[in-house]
Amino acid sequence: MKLDLTFWKFWTTEVILLVSLYVALVPLGGYDFILANDFTYLSFVNLTILVVTSLWVGVRVLRNQRRGTDLQWFLADSVLSLGMVGTLFGFLLVLYSTFDGIDVSDTESMKKAIETLANGMGTALLTSLVGLVSSIVIKLQLVILEDKDEKVQ
Repeated sequence: MKLDLTFWKFWTTEVILLVSLYVALVPLGGYDFILANDFTYLSFVNLTILVVTSLWVGVRVLRNQRRGTDLQWFLADSVLSLGMVGTLFGFLLVLYSTFDGIDVSDTESMKKAIETLANGMGTALLTSLVGLVSSIVIKLQLVILEDKDEKVQ
């Protein structure tokens, strides 16, 4: 079986992705960070979609199936949309629960409000970040898959 340049581009991208994910999630404590800061768990949904779609695109690269990638493009846009939904949830948490019944003269009440504010903003930014990165990676893989002109002679 002769592998074309598309396979090697995809393989290189996947190795870089897996090493980056490993470094970010295992030694740097990224998994615990996401678990502690994303109460919606949409970041994990996005990461799952990223892994499943990457495997799916990988199979398509090996089989040299370059057409019919509409569903994968939809998933690339969906992870971005899910990240934005997490952003909205985070902002809603901040807006509706932070300042509800707050007593500005009470130090404990202010600490709780700041903690809720930080949690909501953390969720908002984290889900957006994971959605953006997932979307970029999936789109990069699809561009590599659909590149029809690259062949090894």
